[in-house]
Amino acid sequence: MQVDPAIVLAIMGIGVIGIIETIKRLTGLAGIGAIILAFAVSFGATAYYLYQAGTFTIIALILYGLIVFGEASGLYHIFSKKSY
Repeated sequence: MQVDPAIVLAIMGIGVIGIIETIKRLTGLAGIGAIILAFAVSFGATAYYLYQAGTFTIIALILYGLIVFGEASGLYHIFSKKSY
């Protein structure tokens, strides 16, 4: 399965980072709690988007969920790097 950057950007466009940051600020979460929050919100947003798009599969959820989680948590930025 090949990753479509447009899908990742569409999921991120739902406001995943904003939701995570707002909840972190309101609850004071940090460390492992913030990572668990990012994981839950990322996979929830990914499942919602894939379901609405009619492309939901467990494999797609895991693949896109991990990428969105990496992007939203700041652990890994796969699509923000410029390739020349």
